[in-house]
Amino acid sequence: MKARRIALYSGIGISIYIVTLMATIPAAWLCLAVERVSQQKLEMRAPVGSLWSGSGRLYANQRSGPQLELGELRWKTAWPGIFRGKLLADVAFGNASHAMKVELSLSGVTVQGLDIALPARVLAIFAPGLDTVGPQGTLRLRSDSLRLDADSILGLAEIEWRRVRLSRAPGLDLGSHIARLRGGGSKVDIELGTLEGPLRLTGKGTWDRESGLTLAGAAEHGAQAGTELAQFLRVMCPEYRNNRCGFRFRL
Repeated sequence: MKARRIALYSGIGISIYIVTLMATIPAAWLCLAVERVSQQKLEMRAPVGSLWSGSGRLYANQRSGPQLELGELRWKTAWPGIFRGKLLADVAFGNASHAMKVELSLSGVTVQGLDIALPARVLAIFAPGLDTVGPQGTLRLRSDSLRLDADSILGLAEIEWRRVRLSRAPGLDLGSHIARLRGGGSKVDIELGTLEGPLRLTGKGTWDRESGLTLAGAAEHGAQAGTELAQFLRVMCPEYRNNRCGFRFRL
């Protein structure tokens, strides 16, 4: 009986020690996690608080030039989830009025209520082929529920590119466009469309871990569009005919 009590008290003591240790993990620990997960494309600075409740400033590492500041990241973690093998957190980014729900486990990540805005320049960081044209404007990423596992992506998402501009064509209005994503497992289906503006974009594509990104479609404008837009497409697109430019993109 005495041995059982000793074992019980030891177990309780060890559990308290582990919980106390985890409760004091500084927010700086997340800085290393952000860099590792993003493969050094993202960096978090000025961490405040702990793993359970804190904040930090998120930056993107550009291929050349200074870091691009993305905004403040704030989180509040529900620690009881760790006993079920999950880390549950409310995460807010930038000026978002509502926090998104993030669930981390050994099998993957689930995000609910995703709605964040980013400068379009981050496209050149995650899609290096775009750095030559200098993407500008605002990106908005939205999804009600998205599940990311080691070998699959499940859920629906939208990526809006508002007020599209390119540093290679300063002052040229290219409108606002959208990519609708459908993750069905190992492959993500993509559909392109236009929200507003003089340039109409249509197309489809796919993304998977082995083949990467493949897109095909067309960009076209009406006869009433300005000559600057027509000249831009004529220079950028060898297949430009009758106000229409067909394209194929692989990354």
